[in-house]
Amino acid sequence: MTGLDRQLVFALKDVHALEQHVQAVLSEALTTVADEPELCRPLGHFAERAHFYNRAIEERLHAHGASPSIVKDAGMLFASVAEAAFGPGHRAGAAKYQRDAYSAVHLQIAAGELLRRLAERAGDLETARVAGGMCDDGHEIADQLAGNWDLALEVALRGHGFGRPRHHGSDP
Repeated sequence: MTGLDRQLVFALKDVHALEQHVQAVLSEALTTVADEPELCRPLGHFAERAHFYNRAIEERLHAHGASPSIVKDAGMLFASVAEAAFGPGHRAGAAKYQRDAYSAVHLQIAAGELLRRLAERAGDLETARVAGGMCDDGHEIADQLAGNWDLALEVALRGHGFGRPRHHGSDP
């Protein structure tokens, strides 16, 4: 295995750990907003795609004679569990989970862009194709999530006991 191949395997392990974290965060988010279909749809779509890419990354690791990093995966999962345990954990968290999902999808896009470029340099066109798909899906999901900022805020405010905010004439 060349040095470039080793770097590709390390990058695949990092992306796998990231996908594990994303799946855990999305699971908590989906539980939190389960009764809000407009918020659930893009989050559910993101969760499905994250699961798909997690499996695809595992396949690419196996193609290189490697497997996911138990230490990296465990670290990311621990961070997700800790966040869920100490986070809002109720409807008031809808805006926070929207923010976290939006951030996670952009982190996934960035990881995919770097992985794609590294895979191309290493001559692994299948990994480059998987990473490119992660990026394309990520941009689509980010657009879907971006359409729900107002609803997420409304759900969060209701969770804190505030009704729908009133707009007064020219007030912002």
